[in-house]
Amino acid sequence: MQDRPGAERHTHQEWSASLEQLDLEIVRLATICQVRILEPGVLARVLDNDARDCGHDSAHAFASLRGLLYLHFQVQQELAQAFGEADTARVVHRVWEHLKPRIGDQLGHWPPLDHQ
Repeated sequence: MQDRPGAERHTHQEWSASLEQLDLEIVRLATICQVRILEPGVLARVLDNDARDCGHDSAHAFASLRGLLYLHFQVQQELAQAFGEADTARVVHRVWEHLKPRIGDQLGHWPPLDHQ
């Protein structure tokens, strides 16, 4: 058995709840910045600290959004190490399917057309 520090101590449901809270905050900040992070290329630009897609200038919200996006991908990586890529993809998909009715298409279309 592989030693997987920490991540496997949580159930899929606990990871889903944590990821949902994180993603809900990402949604809130993206809404404040008026940035459609699910549109092609936008996510990559935000991660590159490029705010050109923001409809509202809020440096603090943008910096927080960018940081939480990095955290989201770190959590996703930890999940993949603990449970494998397929289970991680299911958790992420389930979280976004649960959030979609709450956010609609204000951030773009799910699933994103590119994975940048």
